[in-house]
Order: sequence, then C-alpha cells, then structure tokens
Amino acid sequence: MLSVYRRLFYCALVTTILGCSQSDTVPVTGVVMFNGQPAAEAEVMFNPKTGRLATGVTDASGRFKLATFKPEDGALPGDYVITLCEYYPPDKPPKMTSGPLPSCFPSKFGDPNTSPLTAHVERGQKNEFQLDIK
Repeated sequence: MLSVYRRLFYCALVTTILGCSQSDTVPVTGVVMFNGQPAAEAEVMFNPKTGRLATGVTDASGRFKLATFKPEDGALPGDYVITLCEYYPPDKPPKMTSGPLPSCFPSKFGDPNTSPLTAHVERGQKNEFQLDIK
C-alpha cells in the first residue's frame, strides 16, 4: 500500500516539475531616456493587443525590468504599444485633480491609442529596449 502512495507522489512531483519548467513570460529590460537624461521613477507599461499588461518602474539610471505575473518575470511574447507616466508609489499617491494625472512626459506617451512607442517581445531573443523620449 505504501508503494502505491509513493508512486502517486513521484508522479505528482514529476508532473509539477515538468509543468513548471518553462514560464510563459520572457525577460524584458530596457532604459528610458527623456531629453537625453535617464528618466527616474517612470512607470513603463507594455500594452498588448491581446493578453496581459506588463509593467515596470525605472530606477535612477532609467533602467527597468518588466513584470506580468510576479516581480521581474518579464512579458508574454507578442506585440505591444508602450506607454509611460510618472510612477507614484502606493503609499505616496499624487494629489487628486479634476484632469489627468500630472506627468513629465508629453501626453501622447501616456495613451496606448496615441503612443508612437512599440515593441515586439520574442522568446529566445534579447528583449532589451532603448526608449528615447524628447
């Protein structure tokens, strides 16, 4: 009887390992430059035509790593429109106004319908993007 449970345990373990061996996401990194300077604390959003949004926040040097399901797991392969806005931590929200949130970026970069920034994320490729905003 013990060997039946042991076999079931090993089958479940092997199935779990094989099923989790490859993530659906791929690493995506990049740099955001605004008027020739690193854009610190910018929220970078990869908006898919279908599927899940991937987001990241730039550091002091303008570098970001995207996340879709968990921190820094990347993005799903596919085509994206990239949008940018200022990052506001959950504990420091912006002051509420009647209009859109304040942003240092031109407004076209904050809307997926008007942003000229696009990206193609592909499995097996180096998905690193340089975003130069003026």
